[in-house]
Amino acid sequence: MIDWVPSDERKQTMRQHDRRAMIGTAAALVAGGVSVTAAGRPARTGTSGEQARESFKVVDRRGRQRFLASAAKPPVIIGGKTYPADQRQGPDGTYLIFNDEAGNEKGGIIASSVGASLSLDYPNAQAITVATRWAGTNGAAVLEMKQMPDPALPPGQVPATPARVQLGYSTPDGTFLVLNDSRGRPRIVLEIDGDDRPTIKILDAAGEVVSRLPAASGTS
Repeated sequence: MIDWVPSDERKQTMRQHDRRAMIGTAAALVAGGVSVTAAGRPARTGTSGEQARESFKVVDRRGRQRFLASAAKPPVIIGGKTYPADQRQGPDGTYLIFNDEAGNEKGGIIASSVGASLSLDYPNAQAITVATRWAGTNGAAVLEMKQMPDPALPPGQVPATPARVQLGYSTPDGTFLVLNDSRGRPRIVLEIDGDDRPTIKILDAAGEVVSRLPAASGTS
């Protein structure tokens, strides 16, 4: 869930999903050498007797973060370095962060009032994102797979990675599958538009349609 690098493309990204299974395995993690640490404000006891905290994290025997649940945007851990929360792009909301054995962020989930998303990462960039977004009566859901950058690049030097596959739906535009080239340019587009008209298009590098099924009106 690497979304802290400033770029226009990353400003579009969000994340989120279901964590109850992870939280429910805390006891097993402790037995396996992983501990659970509470953070944030002191626990508050509700009428049910349950304790509530703003965040908690699971750490391994070396003290490295392996999982974090937070009610606020958390810091980013990449390449053994921790970057402050204000460098993380994405909406305010509930964050669930997954870390590898070195403590580096490798994916996460975000839930906010305008959308939700789940993401999985390459060593230094996002790889797969499943996201939803809505506003009034309009909404969209997208699965996106991105090109892998040079894994040797530090996070601050990673260029915006182009999307190679995009599968989605939106209320105004209908459904679509877009296959992009190495520069992120659409080359094959399958869609059923908002008026239920299906089309298949093949585009050149300049974005011009070179083949279409069915043929455009007025062409043979």
